[in-house]
Amino acid sequence: MTYAEYIEETKANCSKVLADCSESELLDFEHIRKILWEDDRVTGVVSGYCTSVKTSPSENIKGVLFDSQFLKDFNERDMNMQEVMAYGPDAIDMVARCLALKHISIRELVEHEQRRRIRHQREQRKNSLRV
Repeated sequence: MTYAEYIEETKANCSKVLADCSESELLDFEHIRKILWEDDRVTGVVSGYCTSVKTSPSENIKGVLFDSQFLKDFNERDMNMQEVMAYGPDAIDMVARCLALKHISIRELVEHEQRRRIRHQREQRKNSLRV
């Protein structure tokens, strides 16, 4: 995957996680950041493996290893590529997902989820009036 694809996939995975959050959780952005950071569907930080991965981490990382934006983000964090690579493709995949979060507006995703819920509630009310 390219780094842009990592960002898009991570964004989609964030949306799935936000759909599982309560209304009160959606109001606390710091709590949401923690949830997204720790959820294995988004980053894989807790288990060391992203559970939403459709292909193998070895396949995923081929396009990201020499991506200039990924390398810039990676180097800004003062990480050592050799040390990360020593843990294998899963580690690089996980780092790419974590770094992708930097490029995602959590506020926009939360607002989108809130609008989605409002639309859903309106549809439910409309359908219940028809019955």
